[in-house]
Amino acid sequence: MTLKITAVGHCFRFEGALNRDTLMLHSPFALLNTVTDKVQFDFTALSTIDTAGLAWLLQQLAKAKSSKLQIELCNVPQQLLSLADVSAVRALLPIVE
Repeated sequence: MTLKITAVGHCFRFEGALNRDTLMLHSPFALLNTVTDKVQFDFTALSTIDTAGLAWLLQQLAKAKSSKLQIELCNVPQQLLSLADVSAVRALLPIVE
C-alpha cells in the first residue's frame, strides 16, 4: 500500500494508507511549508490509518500551531476516530463537517 498526498489549492488530499510503512516518504512533511494561513486535510480517499499515522497527524498539528497555521480535517474515516478515541486525543483533532 502507498500514500499519496496531493495539494489542490488550500486542500491536501490523502489517498491510500497513512501508516508506519508509508510515513517515511512524507517525513519531514514539506507540503506544510507551502501553506501561509489555513489548510484542509481531506481524508476522503484514505483507506487505512494506524497509530503511527495518528501520531504523525498530531505532530503536523503541533507543527502547524507553532507556525501559526490552521489545519482542518474533513471526511475523517471511522478508523481514525476510533484510534483517536482509544488514545484519548480526539479532542485535539480539528474536525470540520
